[in-house]
Amino acid sequence: MKKDEQNCIEIVRAQDFSRIDVEVPASFELRFPRNWIANPVQNRYAVAIERETISWLESYGIGHSREEAEKLRKFNCGMYGGYSLPSASYQTGLLATQFLSLWLFWDDAQVEEEDFCIEAVLEALIKGAEPRESSRYLAAWADVGRRLRRTQSEAWFTRLEYTMREWLENAKIETRLAKAFQSGNACPEFSAAFECRTVSVGMIPTILLVELAEGIELDESFHQHETVVALKRLASRLVGMGNDLGGLAKDISNRWLNLVLILKERSPMKIEDAFEQVIAIHNAEIEEFDRLTLELPSWGAGKDALVHGWIQAVRHSVHGFILWESTAERYQEFKAVVGKKALIAPISTVPAWGASTERYQEFKAVAGKKSLIAPVSTLPALAA
Repeated sequence: MKKDEQNCIEIVRAQDFSRIDVEVPASFELRFPRNWIANPVQNRYAVAIERETISWLESYGIGHSREEAEKLRKFNCGMYGGYSLPSASYQTGLLATQFLSLWLFWDDAQVEEEDFCIEAVLEALIKGAEPRESSRYLAAWADVGRRLRRTQSEAWFTRLEYTMREWLENAKIETRLAKAFQSGNACPEFSAAFECRTVSVGMIPTILLVELAEGIELDESFHQHETVVALKRLASRLVGMGNDLGGLAKDISNRWLNLVLILKERSPMKIEDAFEQVIAIHNAEIEEFDRLTLELPSWGAGKDALVHGWIQAVRHSVHGFILWESTAERYQEFKAVVGKKALIAPISTVPAWGASTERYQEFKAVAGKKSLIAPVSTLPALAA
């Protein structure tokens, strides 16, 4: 057990957590309508996909050491891809999970140290080119790129290149912010950190993998529609909040950038109140996502069916990633406790906003008029 004396926080190992007397307030629940949850919640091929993903990573020299093998075990690759891509076929689920697992491992190993070249990564992934330098990561990225080329269009790759470049450029910015925060030299403003997190969580390029897994490819007019852009941004914010809520104990221990810690330092809030505030934003933005789907125009019966499938797949993926963040050992090896409160955000289910419900009619009435969400800038005392 470790203590953060300044914030009166105890960091407790998961195996010891069940033996202490704590509560998780109802206000800490991440609330998902039923239609956000896939049935079954995990891909039926998850076990086989995890086994093959680990084997594939090992073929590129990743996971050979005891330390790296343990890190991969804590990733829970089967849950990572299985929860986020619950309806994928074996082949598309495997390729997407290999992409995601390589990305996560490489992010931890090199990106957070800024030890990478943006152009070299994109050349490997987008062109499938053999790397000019000896790098196990670039070699694996090139393999992923070549295999994606077999099924995906040039337009899809153009979107992948743009969104991955945005992620890579943002990663360098976030790493510098994180190191300044870690050293105690600076704490970013909450709104700026949230914008950075929205990109760095990687959900925008991941939505293209959702399309791969679903066998859906929607054109540029769809992807550039302002409501679709807003939906993708909300999906990214939701997964980013899930990451920081689920990884709070880990980030406290490492003093790494975390929305809860930033909000606490940039406001007069106690840490448990900052934790609750981020959960409140999450739950409100789930509702905002559903409200925005009502603003989408009709593109015609055939395309509308694909759009409906895309929306559901994104919902399932967001829920799946947050479920993984709330259960994987990578995040849950330690728990944060303040007094009698555990800073844990359990997932709960609420009724879907069906067309006959009062809540749905409320959404429909305000669609196109105003957001139901107070802007982040209205949170108290965020300025320096």
